[in-house]
Amino acid sequence: MKKIIFISLALLLYGVITFIYANYALKEEQKKSYVKLSHELKNELNNEKRFAKDMGIINAISIAENKDIKRALLDNNRDLAIKTLQKIEKDFADKTSVKHMKVHIHTKDTRAFVRSWKLGKFGDDLSGFRKAIVEVRITQEPFFGFEVGRMGLTLRSIVPILEDKRFIGSLEFIQNFDKIVRTFKRKEYSYLLLIDNSLLDIATYLKNAPKVGPYVLSSRIFDKEFLSASQKIDFQALHKDGYYISEQYFYTYEDIKDTKNFTAGIHLLAMPAKRLQEELNQDKSKIIKRIATQTLIIFLTLGVITLLYLLISSGRNFK
Repeated sequence: MKKIIFISLALLLYGVITFIYANYALKEEQKKSYVKLSHELKNELNNEKRFAKDMGIINAISIAENKDIKRALLDNNRDLAIKTLQKIEKDFADKTSVKHMKVHIHTKDTRAFVRSWKLGKFGDDLSGFRKAIVEVRITQEPFFGFEVGRMGLTLRSIVPILEDKRFIGSLEFIQNFDKIVRTFKRKEYSYLLLIDNSLLDIATYLKNAPKVGPYVLSSRIFDKEFLSASQKIDFQALHKDGYYISEQYFYTYEDIKDTKNFTAGIHLLAMPAKRLQEELNQDKSKIIKRIATQTLIIFLTLGVITLLYLLISSGRNFK
């Protein structure tokens, strides 16, 4: 009888331990789900960045290698540079998806030579605020990344222009990052490009742009409903945990670093909260099945032990 009581107490203790373990396991699986979904969103972001980098660097190099662009820099002939860029822009518009090409040519002393979209503005010294151009002049290596300008955060592919291995200037192929919005939407994801408030003295065109926590919207194309929902985020919690969950969305983010490793803004990424709930439900189902299997095995084992004990006890009593 004492052993039966002992087995009953052991089962009760096991039940308590199982309950505690189940809660702990569920919380751990939740954390894993948050990390998994964050990685899923960031992988999609990085795919888009890789595509933009390939397109930007290849286009910048192809234009920088144009003999007339080089001749224009060597002879300080802006008319030749403008004429050449206009022909290249027409070829791009006719043969590629790039319809409004933005190219900026810089002299070897880091001054603006030709802006394809603003031909009348040239000769200004860029070294004070265009650190990426200075970096390319020094290293003579291509640069790709986000940089702050008057329009906000834009993707810039900057390559050196060399003549007989001699640095004669640099060329910048400028892209917006709007394609990601359409790509994300097809997968039921959402995206915003956000610039830090402190950079509005440079990004002057964004002074009236919507505020999103400690940031300002730098995206040209965006979902208004998603923007409105994102303006209610607790950004302290987002930065602390790496994710944030609202009734509508599961959010994560990635910092945007400039050439000096300063955080210029963030990529804000999200998916519907229902996707997170589906993931959590799957994890919960797995844990419940695992615990149920373990419990069944233990109960069967204890049942067999109890039965054997009773049979042995009955045999002794019979004797």
